[in-house]
Amino acid sequence: MSRLKTVKNAFANLCRGGAAALVTLLLPPFLTRILPIEAYNTWLLILQVGTYVNLLDFGIQTAVGRYVAHCNELGDKKKRDSIISNAIGILSFVGMLALIAIAIAAWQLKHLFPNMPMELEPDARLALLAVGSSLAIALPFNVFGAIFIGMQRYDIPAWIIGISRILGGLFVVLIAYRSNSIAMMGLAMGATNLLTGLWQFSAYWHLARDIQISVKNLSKSIAFEITNYCAGLLVWTLGMLLVSGLDTAIIGYFDYKSVVYYTLAASLTMFVTGLQSSVLSTILPNASEINARGDRVELGKLLVSSTRYTTIMLVFTSLPLLLGGKILLILWVGESYAANTEVLLYMLVIAGFIRQLGAPYAIIMIAAGEQKLIMLSPLIEGVVNLVISILLVSRIGVIGVAVGTIIGGFISVLSHFFYNLPRTKCVVLPNRYTLIMAVSKPLITILPTLTLYLLLPDSNHLSWVLIVTRFALAMLAAVLVAYFCVLTSKERVQFVNFIKNRLNKNVP
Repeated sequence: MSRLKTVKNAFANLCRGGAAALVTLLLPPFLTRILPIEAYNTWLLILQVGTYVNLLDFGIQTAVGRYVAHCNELGDKKKRDSIISNAIGILSFVGMLALIAIAIAAWQLKHLFPNMPMELEPDARLALLAVGSSLAIALPFNVFGAIFIGMQRYDIPAWIIGISRILGGLFVVLIAYRSNSIAMMGLAMGATNLLTGLWQFSAYWHLARDIQISVKNLSKSIAFEITNYCAGLLVWTLGMLLVSGLDTAIIGYFDYKSVVYYTLAASLTMFVTGLQSSVLSTILPNASEINARGDRVELGKLLVSSTRYTTIMLVFTSLPLLLGGKILLILWVGESYAANTEVLLYMLVIAGFIRQLGAPYAIIMIAAGEQKLIMLSPLIEGVVNLVISILLVSRIGVIGVAVGTIIGGFISVLSHFFYNLPRTKCVVLPNRYTLIMAVSKPLITILPTLTLYLLLPDSNHLSWVLIVTRFALAMLAAVLVAYFCVLTSKERVQFVNFIKNRLNKNVP
C-alpha cells in the first residue's frame, strides 16, 4: 500500500475518531448543566451497560477487515465472499443472544446498581432496552463497514460513523433540554444506532455489490476459521472488558456518586486514545498485505517505525491534558466538577499512555493472524486491573479504580516485551532493544517540558493570559526537543519541505 493511501486512510480514521471524540467532548458541558447529577450518573451507567453489546462482536469486524485485505491481495474472491457471509450469520445469532441479555439486565437493573434513585428506575429500564437492543440489532450491519476497511476505503465508514455520532449527540442534548427524560434520550440514541446500521448496508449496496453475500456462501469450515481467528481476539475483548468496560459499573455499585467524575475523566482520556487508535488502526491492512507476502523483515521494520511514531503521537496528545488538565476541566464542566475530576484525569491519561505503547505490536500480530500468541497479556492485565480496582475502591473510593488501570497497563506492556515478543516468529527484528530505543527517545521530549512547566509560576496565581503563555512555552519546548533530538536529519528535511510545499500552495 502506498504511503499516500496510508496517510489518506489515517486522515479518514482520524476524522471518524474526531467526530466521536467531538461528541464525547460536547455532550458533558450541556448534560452536566441540564440534568441533575443523579440523572446524569444513571444515564452514564445506561450507556456503559448498553455498549457491552458492542463487545459481543468478539473481533469479527476486525477479522473481516483483515480477511478482505488478505483475500484481495491473493485474488481469492470466493473465500472473501464466504468470510463476509459467515460473519454476518454469526453476528446475527450473537445479536439475538444480546437481545435476551439486555432484557435480563433491564429486569435486574436495581440489583446491578442498588444505589440508583428509585424514581429513576422506570426511565432507566426503558433507556437501557432502547440503547442495548438497537446495538444488538445493528451488530451484523457493522460487517458492511468492515468490508470498506479491508478495501482501504476508510473514508466511507468514517463519514457514516462520524455523521451518525454527531447527529445522535445533538438529538440527546435537545431531548434532555426539552424533557430531562432519560427514557426519551435512550430512544433517540437507539434510533440513531439503527439508522447507522442501515446506512452502512446502503453503502455496501451501492458501492460494493461485486461482493456476493448469500446463504449459499455459508460454510462450517469458514465459520470455524473465523471463530478460530477470533478466539484470540475474544480474549482481547474479555481483557478490554476487565480493563475499562467494568470500571464504570464497579464504581456504580460501590461509589455511585462518583460515576460522573470518573466518566468525565475517562471521556477526555478516550478523546485522546480514540484519535490515537483511529490512526493506529490503519496499520492492520498494511501489515496484513506484508504478511501475505511472507516478508517478516518488513513486518519488523513496520513494528519499529510504527512504535516510534506512536510514542511521538502519544507524547503530543497526552501533554496538553497533563499540563492544562485543570484549566480544561474548569472551562469544560465548571469548577465543582473539575475539583473532583482533576486527579482522576491525570491518572487515566498516564494509564492510557502506557497501554497504547503496545498497540502497534498487538495490531501487527492480529494482522498476521498470530493473536493467539499474545492473548495471555490482555487477560492478565484485565484480571490484575479488576482485582486491584475492587480491592481498592472499597477502601479509597474511585481513585482505587484508576490505580488498577495504571498497574494493569504496566503489566500489559511488560508482558508483550518480555514474554510475547521472544516467541513471535512472523516478525524479524535485529534485536528487541530497537523497540526500547523507539520508545525511549521520544519520551525525552517530556522531561524538559515538565521541568519548564514546573519552574514557571503556579497557574493558581496567574491571569488567563499568563496561564496560556505558560502552557504555550511548555508545549514549544516539547516541539523543539522533538524536532532537534527525536527526528532524524532526513525526517527534519522532509518536515521542512512539507511545510514549504504547503506555504507555496497558499501563495497566490
